[in-house]
Parts: sequence; C-alpha cells; structure tokens
Amino acid sequence: MEILRPGGFASNALAWVPMVRETSAVQAPFGDIALPVVDPLDIAEVAAAVLTEDAHAGRTYEITGPVPTTPRERVAEIAAATGRPLEFVELTPAEARSQLSAFMPPEVVDGTLAILGNPTAAEQAVSPHVGQVLGRPARGFGEWARRFAAAYA
Repeated sequence: MEILRPGGFASNALAWVPMVRETSAVQAPFGDIALPVVDPLDIAEVAAAVLTEDAHAGRTYEITGPVPTTPRERVAEIAAATGRPLEFVELTPAEARSQLSAFMPPEVVDGTLAILGNPTAAEQAVSPHVGQVLGRPARGFGEWARRFAAAYA
C-alpha cells in the first residue's frame, strides 16, 4: 500500500477570501511561524504518479511545499498576486481559538493551534518527495496565489 502524507494545504488560504474582499486584511495567528504548505495540484500529480507507476509500490511520501512560509509571507504573496495592498493582522491564540471554534470541534481547534503555533521539526521540514516523484521542484505558495488571485477580487 502506498501512503501520501501531505502537510498543510496552500488552499487553506481560501478561508481568507471573505476577509480580503471585505477588509483588505487577513486575521490569523502566529504570523511569523513558518510551515511548508503544499499546493494541492502537487498532491494530485504525486497521487496520479503513485497510482499509475509500479516503482512506488509500498512507499510512503511526505508531500510539502518547497520552503516554509509564514502566514504573513503568504498574505504578502496574495497581495502581490492580486495587485492590491493587504494588511496582516495577528490574532492572539485566544482570538484564534474563538474564531476557529465557530466551525471546528474543540479537539480539532487544539490540534490546529498546536501545529500552527508550536510545530515540530518534522512539521516544518521540507520533503524532497515531490521532486523525486515528479522530477521537478514542488510549487511554491506564490505560484498557487497567482493561480487563485481572482478568488480574492
């Protein structure tokens, strides 16, 4: 059995669309803690290769973006992609807990805040697996932001 283990998805930034449209700002916690978010297109392409090529039988792949980026940096990438200035507003952990509790069960909120606020070295590590499977580097958050810039308009 092949196993794909993607990290945080770049597309989670779509949750920021309403804030960007309404206030030209993004409110998020832990603005300077970096994680190597992965473009879902890379996940799909790795999955297609793993499912169709015999060389991957029994392997486990960690799927990450090419570099860790912070929420503040991701907001800057969205601003660059959309051509509009955006402000990053850092939430306190308590404010973030309140915001996330509106749509997540408590145990998921706890896990999410733990990863975002105090990630392990493994959660911050960049994996070479996208490059090994696809023969090209993983896509960065900026590329994802350019593809989805219209969503923030």
